[in-house]
Amino acid sequence: MNNLLIFFAIPVATIILSIILETLIKCPFKVAGIAFSIFLITAFALGGTVEWLVLAIAYTIISFISAYLTYMFENKQEENSPSNSSVVRNCRRFR
Repeated sequence: MNNLLIFFAIPVATIILSIILETLIKCPFKVAGIAFSIFLITAFALGGTVEWLVLAIAYTIISFISAYLTYMFENKQEENSPSNSSVVRNCRRFR
């Protein structure tokens, strides 16, 4: 059961939360930083072994990749939208 949690549940939850945070924050580096801080605190709370620290780094990489892919997908959608006027583009920067 523990292996299922480490290799399936936590990575899937990381991907989902990274996608949600990316749509709110719009910066993959910030999303990865938030994920890394959460995983690092959790790793030290669970004992601080090398295995937990390696998992924290691996989950952070997964978080960054999913946030970056979401960022790229959103930018591609905005380029292809019919309301791509200069006024709309300028307003999107300030959200």
